[in-house]
Amino acid sequence: MNTIRSGIVAAVGLVLVAWPTVGFAEFKPSAELRSACTSDALRLCSAYLMNMDNVAACLRAKKSETSPRCQAQYDAELKAAAKQ
Repeated sequence: MNTIRSGIVAAVGLVLVAWPTVGFAEFKPSAELRSACTSDALRLCSAYLMNMDNVAACLRAKKSETSPRCQAQYDAELKAAAKQ
């Protein structure tokens, strides 16, 4: 059971690392963003955990349902990426 849970957490982490964003092709989520959004990915997108692209799409589609911490961190990183 712990092996499965570890695999799922690792998969979500990889999705968040590779989380594609429209208009920010070089956007790379930080450890803070992964930390802020992992629980949201598990809660909102658990049906898609076996497909990284689907998890990323699910998180984008359900951004308004993510935690305030996840939304704030994501917005801050998008803003910082846009300035570069």
